[in-house]
Amino acid sequence: MPRRTTGLRRTGQRPRPRWRRRAAFAFACGALTAGAFAAGLAGLQDAPALSDAAAPAVRFQEGNRLYQAGDYQGALDAWLGLVEEGLDSADLHYNIGNAYFKLGELGRAILFYERARLELPGDESVRANLELARSLTADQITPLPGFWVPRVVRWAVRLVPRGWLIAIVALGYLALASALLYRLLAREPRPWTRRVAATSAALTLVFGANLLVRESGIGRAERGVILRTETAVQSAPSDDPSLQLFTIHEGAVVRIDRRSDAWLEIVLEDGKVGWVRAGDLETI
Repeated sequence: MPRRTTGLRRTGQRPRPRWRRRAAFAFACGALTAGAFAAGLAGLQDAPALSDAAAPAVRFQEGNRLYQAGDYQGALDAWLGLVEEGLDSADLHYNIGNAYFKLGELGRAILFYERARLELPGDESVRANLELARSLTADQITPLPGFWVPRVVRWAVRLVPRGWLIAIVALGYLALASALLYRLLAREPRPWTRRVAATSAALTLVFGANLLVRESGIGRAERGVILRTETAVQSAPSDDPSLQLFTIHEGAVVRIDRRSDAWLEIVLEDGKVGWVRAGDLETI
């Protein structure tokens, strides 16, 4: 008897093994889950401690109320308590900088303004307050003219806000996973899905690299702010008075090049180099 024709395929069409479909399904599920987890994690990082959001938000607003009432120390205590609990945000650093500025502690005001600027590099209020605080320091340091390439790179890295950057990476990853899933499972995948997969992969790669550089601090120099009223800068890591080169004062922003026990080799913005005690400054 002749064989039944059920199950025959057209010439040129190869059956897809079941294991391939199962692997594709497992890959897609894992990719989608990972993408959703990454997006959720990004949200948690931007709004820390969401499960206990009420208490920190109330304390943050209480700090705002105290600040508006002129109780700058009370506001500072409320905000620093949030920092000690691990909460971190540009607005919190900015407010702490304002409180320190009102209390006359220029060094710590500049420190927290600089920390706020790391997260909000284009914020006009942060920039203006930082410039005002630095203009009141004892050391009026004229920065050396920098090479244009590092400035362009820093501008490009900071061009997209952090929240948007995380969203683009997460969406690109999900689009790539979806396109690959469709191409693996469909018998005759549409040609446009290849372009979608390629575009999604490119977006994920470019913006993912940007996010990696920003979050890991690759290529970013370690900097600090002098917090003591006056600090002696030595030619070597020693307290020997004969090795003193010059002095710098509270609020000076320096680059940290090397560490040696309790000493740090620093570089000022005008190119001067020397050693200071590690306890005389705090890293940004």
